Parts: sequence; C-alpha cells; structure tokens
Amino acid sequence: MTATRYWLPLAFTLLSLLHASQAWSTGQQELLLFPSAGPTYHDYTPDDGLQRYEFFLDADILYSYVDGRFRVLGEYLVSTDETELERLQLGWETGQHSIGWIGRLHTPSRYWNITYHHGQYLQTSISRPVIEQFEDDGGILPTHTAGLLFETAHDLDGSAALHAAFSFGAAPVINHDTLTPFDLLEPDADSGAAVDMRLAYFSDQLEENQAGLLLGWSDLEVDGNPEAEQQGLRRVNQYTIGAYVDWRREDWRFISSLASVINRMDRRARNQTDSFLSGYLQAEYTFAPDWTLFGRLEATSNANSSDYLALFPHVITDRQMLGLRFDFVASQALTVEISHAESASDDFEQVLLQWSAVFP
Repeated sequence: MTATRYWLPLAFTLLSLLHASQAWSTGQQELLLFPSAGPTYHDYTPDDGLQRYEFFLDADILYSYVDGRFRVLGEYLVSTDETELERLQLGWETGQHSIGWIGRLHTPSRYWNITYHHGQYLQTSISRPVIEQFEDDGGILPTHTAGLLFETAHDLDGSAALHAAFSFGAAPVINHDTLTPFDLLEPDADSGAAVDMRLAYFSDQLEENQAGLLLGWSDLEVDGNPEAEQQGLRRVNQYTIGAYVDWRREDWRFISSLASVINRMDRRARNQTDSFLSGYLQAEYTFAPDWTLFGRLEATSNANSSDYLALFPHVITDRQMLGLRFDFVASQALTVEISHAESASDDFEQVLLQWSAVFP
C-alpha cells in the first residue's frame, strides 16, 4: 500500500472540518458514514481453499459538496479486505436537469450500484446479484470507470419523465481471477476504453418506480490471469445489453434486471465469441413498520460453456436466497440471509448476518 493510500482516508475525515471553513462556507456539504459488520458462513468443501467462517467490517465514507452549479462527490471504502477510493467526481450543472461529471465514477449501466453505491445500509439485502457485484468483490462486469459522465432528464406529459446517463472512460483490467478497475491513485496505462449508457422511464417523478434500458461496451485488457494465459487470451471486447425494473406497490417492492453479455475473445491463435445471459428478481415485503422479508432468484445461462466466465472460477452464477431485515433505533438495521449458491466448481450453502447503519 502506498503512502498516498494511507493519507487519503485521513483526507476524507478532514473534509468534515470544511463545514467551518470560510472558503467553502457558501456551499452545502454533507459527510455520511456507512458502517457495516457481521459474520459469514460458507458451506465449502476443504479443497476449495476458502475459509468456512469469515468476519467482515466495512466503513464507507461519502462526502458531497454543492455550490451553485459546482459539485464534488467522493467515496472511500475501508474494510477488512481492502481500502479503496471508490469514487471521486467533479461536476457542473449544465442546465436545469443536466449535469456533467469527471473523475472515477460508477458505470450507469449497473442500476443496482447507481442506486445503492457502497453503503450497505441503503440496500435491503446483504449480498448483491452477480451482475451487480463490484469488480474486486467477485464481479464479472465493469462497475467503475474513470472518465466522463453526463446525466440529463426530460419531462413528459403529466408527471412522467425520461432520464438518461452516458459515460466514457477507462475500463477495468482482467488480472489474476478478478476484474481490476482503473485506480486514480495508481493509474494503469494498459486500461482499455469503456462506454456505458442507461435510459430510464419514470411513470411519476415524485415516486421511485422506473424501468429502463442498459447498454455497455468495454475493451478489457488481460494482465496476469493464469486461465487467460493458458487460452492465449490478450483482450476481451465485451458488449452488454440489458433491461431493469424497480417497482413499488403498497408494501411490496420488486427489483429485477436481465443482461445479455457477448464476449469477443482476442487470442493469439484464433478469436472466438461466447455469450451468456444472467438475471435476477428480488422481491421485498414490508409486513410491519420495521420488518422486511425479502428473497432473490439469480440464474445464468451458458455459464459452463463460457470461456469468459471460466476466467472467474469462484463467481456465483446461480442463487436462491431468503432474508429478513429489522430496522431499529435511528438509521440502523440487522439483516440475515440464507442462500443456496452455485459456481462452476461447487454448490454450497451460505449464511450471512449483518449490522448496518448510517451516521449522522
């Protein structure tokens, strides 16, 4: 870990002192802390090489500043597994419903991440669907980019609206058995390009119900992946076409996404194209003011025949999950999940327990 990485968490903490700074006194600032912790049990066999019991502790620091048309947004994650600058963006409001950003961003083609970011308290479940998983946490699709992001909205008849987001920047790199996103602190010159887009329809801007189209293209360079070296793989041109829906009705909520992923594998000997289809449906039912019952089904087709997915042998391709969340005190929650998961190498059971909160 470089000296810069040690100093950056301190810098984010010191941002809270800017509330008293004369230089920033004209703008509005907000500093939020999203801590979460809990044990995890994996029913793995001994030859998996993974621990049966794990304990995680995360602290996600989110800072925002608004002064007229100018915006600053920063997010830093400190956990038992990693410390990483997740987002650092500078924005300018170009119109009443439009804003442009530059920096390290979340790709707009991953709806779950745009909604919840890294704050565990914000999402009902503990785990994320495989197509929404962050790159360095077992994800198989790009979720971060470093470059430009433009967001805009257009009013329709009544209270309906269309929202659009478009990004262009640096793509992750395939190394070891993970995707590694572009790091602003340690830039990788070998990163390829990535383009992502989300088009969303809101039936009522005063509500959160929406449905949309997701598109993405990434040039994923290969660097140090053993499976890729055996395949003679140099890069992957990845195309993603998907759709999502997030709908609430009384005490029910449904969030679902389906993505078709096409991978053009650039090999030294011969090129090849493979594809897979992955999706999920999560249903949530609030049966009491502080209690929510939820469940999720995930499935991936052509998982066993995809050379691209073979680069990530431990990725969960299918899952059936049930969970219960209890919100208590002020902005704190206890959540439990029980699931049956499948990967290319094994089927296993998983139990997760989590405490999450947001301060202040």
